[in-house]
Amino acid sequence: MQAIPRHIYQCAATVRRDDHDRYLTVLHARTQDRPALFGLYAFNIEIAKTREVVSEPALGEIRLQWWRETVEQLYAGQCREHEVVKALADILAARPLPQAALLDLIDAREGDLYDEQPQTLLELEAYAERTGGGIQALAALCVGATNGALEAARHVGIAWALTGLVRALPYHARQGRVYMPADLMREEGLVDPLRPDREQTEALARILRRIGDRARGHLICARQKAGAIAAPVRPILRLACLADGYLACLERSDYVPDTVNYERGALGRQLRLTWAGLTRKF
Repeated sequence: MQAIPRHIYQCAATVRRDDHDRYLTVLHARTQDRPALFGLYAFNIEIAKTREVVSEPALGEIRLQWWRETVEQLYAGQCREHEVVKALADILAARPLPQAALLDLIDAREGDLYDEQPQTLLELEAYAERTGGGIQALAALCVGATNGALEAARHVGIAWALTGLVRALPYHARQGRVYMPADLMREEGLVDPLRPDREQTEALARILRRIGDRARGHLICARQKAGAIAAPVRPILRLACLADGYLACLERSDYVPDTVNYERGALGRQLRLTWAGLTRKF
C-alpha cells in the first residue's frame, strides 16, 4: 500500500478539524480522488479564515496577496514550501484547473476584511456563488465533472454558503459583522439582530426564512441536473443533503437562530450521507 504523503495527511487533518462536513463527503469519494479534494478544501480553509486570523485589514490584504502570488507561481511551475501549496501542485499536475477560478476564490474574500454588508439579496447570492459555488465547482472538476454536473455543483455550493451564513449569524453579529442584506433589513424592520425583543426576533426570523428559501431554490436547481451527473461526482454534491438537515433544524426552531442545536445531529449527518450513497442521490 502506498504511503500517504505528509502534506496530504496534513491537509486532511485540517479539513477534518475546520470543515468537518466537507471532510465527511470526501470519505464517500473514490480513494484516488480524496488527496485532491483534501488539498483543495484545505486551500479554501486557508483563504476563508483570513478575516479570523488577522488583527487589521491591511494584514489580511498581505495574506491574500501571498496566496495570489503562490497560485500564479504554481502555474509558472514553482512551488513554495507549504503543505497546502504542495497539495495544489499535485492537483495541477494531474488536472487542468482554471487559474482564474482559484484567483477569484481569493479575491472573493477581500470583502470579509472590511465587514462589508451586502446591500441586496442578489449581492449576498453573488458572494455565495464566488465562495461556496466556486469551491464546489472546482471540487467537481477535480473528479471529472462537466457541463450539467458542474452547474449542479455550483448550485450546491451556493446553497451551502447561504446556509452557512445563516448558521453563523449569531457569531458574526457578536463580532459586528452583518451578512444580512440591507434591503431585507429595511423591508422587515430589523434594526439589531441581537436585540432580544419580540419584534426584532420576528423580523430576523422572516429574513432568515427568505434566505433559507433561496438556499432551497438552489438545491432544487442542482437536483434537476441529477440525470447528467456521473457516479464519481455525486459525493461532491452530497453537501446538499446536509444543507437540507441544517435548514430543517432552523425551520423547526421557527428561524430563531439562538434556539437551534445544529451539533445535536452529528450522527444524523453521517447517516444522511450514507443513505444518499446507497440511494445514489444527493
